[in-house]
Amino acid sequence: MSSGKDRKFRFEPNSWPKGARVVFKLSVALVIAAACNLIISTWWETPKMSNIRRDNRRLEAKYEILKGKVESAERTLADIKHRDQNIYRPLLGVDTLNLPIVYVDYADTKYEPLLEDEYYGELTVAAWKRMDRLMRSIYYASRALDKTQELADNKAEYSSIVPAIWPIDRTKLKNISSQYGMRHHPTLGITRMHEGIDLTAPIGTAVYATGYGTVSQSQVRNGYGELIEIDHGFGYKTRYAHLSARFVKVGEKVSRGQVIGEVGNTGVSSGPHLHYEVRYRDNTVNPINYFNKDMSAEAYEELMEQVEKSSK
Repeated sequence: MSSGKDRKFRFEPNSWPKGARVVFKLSVALVIAAACNLIISTWWETPKMSNIRRDNRRLEAKYEILKGKVESAERTLADIKHRDQNIYRPLLGVDTLNLPIVYVDYADTKYEPLLEDEYYGELTVAAWKRMDRLMRSIYYASRALDKTQELADNKAEYSSIVPAIWPIDRTKLKNISSQYGMRHHPTLGITRMHEGIDLTAPIGTAVYATGYGTVSQSQVRNGYGELIEIDHGFGYKTRYAHLSARFVKVGEKVSRGQVIGEVGNTGVSSGPHLHYEVRYRDNTVNPINYFNKDMSAEAYEELMEQVEKSSK
């Protein structure tokens, strides 16, 4: 026979109160149901899970189709950009379009609402970011082609404004005393940027407009001395400094090869010469790059040799 102590700890649910027995049976049923659900969901797919998996596969298939279309569009745009930068613009003689904001991605905060979707958030964000980059590339291509089309439509006018000849008679040129770039200033004794080239020639040598345009400056200016500036349009300007005489006024139209002044020694100058600048979109560029438009290959090579000697 069991002792009283054994009867005290014996597990006998039937001896429990009715309410406790009901709670116990419900708990056991819930545990069994949960275990069965775990087993079924692990080894057998429920209709709900089947529908979710089917929807996922459909979405992934649509995403792959969209991804393929975006990649195709990106390849087409890359080809357009390549032709614009390496064929059309060099043919027209202009630099590439610069739109820095186009290359900057949007802030991640723009896509935060898309991350609220537990299943497709990251996939959706990746797709939207790629689409946004594509749209910016399309905008860039549109702007670039619009500008190229404008230049092509005005090719005849454009070809007449580009500073494509020497500003003085080359037979009167003694040497190129200073080239474009950083140099030790012969008069001021400091190192600074030289924004043009210095063409040494006798005082009174005729100075020619290097392209069609409108005179935007004709005055005495600190450093430059007697100065003429011509606005050629399409972003181009040229400057002719240290002159001894000026023959044109502000607002006057000039043509390529027209005599606009004479070489002098005015302003900050160490001897008779013409300081000549080419500016494009308010930035100076090397005038030497334009001289070969009216020179033979042999003459251009000779010029470059002279430039190298002047820099030593």
